[in-house]
Parts: sequence; C-alpha cells; structure tokens
Amino acid sequence: MALKLLKQAWNPPADPDLSFAGRTIVVTGSNCGIGYEAALKFHRLGCERLILGVRNISAGEEARRRILDTCLAAKGDIEVWPVDMASYPSMQSFASRLSQLPTLDIAVLNAGVLFSSYAASEYGFERTIQINTVSTILLALLILPKLRASKTSSFIPVLEFTSSGNHRTVTWDTALASSSTPLRTLNDRASTQYNTSQYYDSSKLLLMCSLPHLCRLARSDPAQRTNTAPLPDRGQEIDAIITSACPGFTKTGLARDVLRPWMAPLWTVGMFFIGRTAEQGSRSLVSGVTRGRESHGGFWQHDKFQGYAGLYACFERLRHFWLASKERRELRTYGSKFLMRLKERS
Repeated sequence: MALKLLKQAWNPPADPDLSFAGRTIVVTGSNCGIGYEAALKFHRLGCERLILGVRNISAGEEARRRILDTCLAAKGDIEVWPVDMASYPSMQSFASRLSQLPTLDIAVLNAGVLFSSYAASEYGFERTIQINTVSTILLALLILPKLRASKTSSFIPVLEFTSSGNHRTVTWDTALASSSTPLRTLNDRASTQYNTSQYYDSSKLLLMCSLPHLCRLARSDPAQRTNTAPLPDRGQEIDAIITSACPGFTKTGLARDVLRPWMAPLWTVGMFFIGRTAEQGSRSLVSGVTRGRESHGGFWQHDKFQGYAGLYACFERLRHFWLASKERRELRTYGSKFLMRLKERS
C-alpha cells in the first residue's frame, strides 16, 4: 500500500487547462483543501461566475479573497453562499437559491468529513454517513432539476461527487454484506461498532451506490426515468452528466479530528512522501467535469475511468440500496422527508 501511495504521490494527475469561460460553477466545501484548490482552478480557467458553498461564511470570504489575490488577471465573479451539510433546511435554502440562477453549468459536491468518534446528527444518522452520504445525495436531488434545465444544444451540465478510491476496497462482514438495507445496518451499529476508516470508506461506497440511479433521473425522456435498471444506459439521451472523481491521498485537513498531538509530526513526515498536495488532488476534480458524455456514471481517478470493483461491483446491491427508498415514492418530493425516512423505514 505504501509503495502504491508513493507512486501516486510522485505521479500526480495532469493539470487541466480547458477554458470554463461563460460557465456558472458551484463548489461545496470550497474554503480549504481540495475544494478551495478546485475553485481556484475554475476561476483561473475563466469561470464567469463561481459560487463557494461553505458552512462558515467568514472562512468562505477569506477563501474568496485569497483566490482573487492569486488570480489577478481572472475576471470572473466569486460569491460566497452558506450551506450546512448537517442541516436539511440549509441545503434546501441553498438549492432554492441556485434554482434562481440564469443557468447552473457545473456542480462539484465536495464537502465531506472524517471523525474520530461516534456521534449522531440531529436526524439520527451517524455523522459521517449523514454528511458524506445522505446529505450529499439530498443536495444532488435538490439541484438536479436546475442542472437539467440548464442544458443547451452545445453543453450538458455536470454534477460531480468527490468520491474515494477506498469505496472499491472497503470490506464488510457477512451480516452487513448480505443486508438488503446496508445504510440502516451501518447506522444502527455505529454507536457500538464505530470505526473511522470503515465508516468513511462505507459512506463513499453508499454514495457511489446512488450514482447509477441519479443517472437515470438525468434522462431526457421522463418515461425512462422510472426504469429501475441499476446501471446507467449510456445510449440514453440525458439532460445532465452525473459523475464522480477521486483526488487521491492528499495533504489536507480532513483528518484533523482523527490525529492525536503525538501523531502530527509522524503524519506530516509520512504525508510528505506519500501524499499529494491539495492542488494536485484538485486536478482530478476539475478534469473530471471536462470528460463529456463518456463520464456519465463514471469514476475518474488518476486521469482515467476506473472499472467497477469490490462491493460496488455487486449490481444487485445497488438495486437494493436504491429501492429501499424508491418504493415509498418519496423520491418525487426532492425533499428532506425522503432522506429522513430512509433510515426509519428501510
């Protein structure tokens, strides 16, 4: 594993140079780390209107100032909008505001968390599952109609998740692997069996499980959106591209809650050798939204699309994960009620 990470660190993705002139782009979790670096690249590459979706407005304003100071030649506008991924009303307000834009061309849902200990959100989900999985899917559902409406004859809008390659290697015990409602099973056992890496990796796996079905909702033909086939049909006409990208193992503050004081020096030294910089990691997020129709339903990592692997390759599991909520017809509301009941009833 160390050799693999070392190779990745010293062979970073190519730095994208495609113009984003005229585009309106939103990036969540963009006040620091790879989200900030991705936002910086979008602005530098000519984005007309860049929206930083952040929980802390003051941190977002500081990020905006740094981007402007770094890219003196860029002319695009940068705005800071509040969005708290732990609050359904906040996400609904954010999405409502986005719906009022003239167009929304690209949405990068990057906000994510990593916690050292168990705690439940106000909606009853373990926090990692809440933010990385449930809230991210909800926000995707809320903004998908605006993305679809922004399609033109020359451009298909893009919705991109920040994912993790660990979703391809995470392992589950027999009870969890055989469960038809893995999200609920994970959540129910979290208070007594919480493990940082297990829950982070699983949160990304469950997020990826929603990808094929979001692809279905992006189809142009309303009659085809009810097709329950678990994989996206790349032959379908679509109004939005749904994709995902992995930045790789990067030097960011994501693990700040996990590190103990005595671990910090060792972590810093280790990351110097095997970690990509946040800027290098952000290259995958930016290049991932430029791949066009071929990226629909895909997972972009190390400058190429990766195949299905591990638990994610079990297509029947993807079907179970989605139908646990779909069968209750709550998906049509595009609201928080759908996700709040996902845990209670699945």
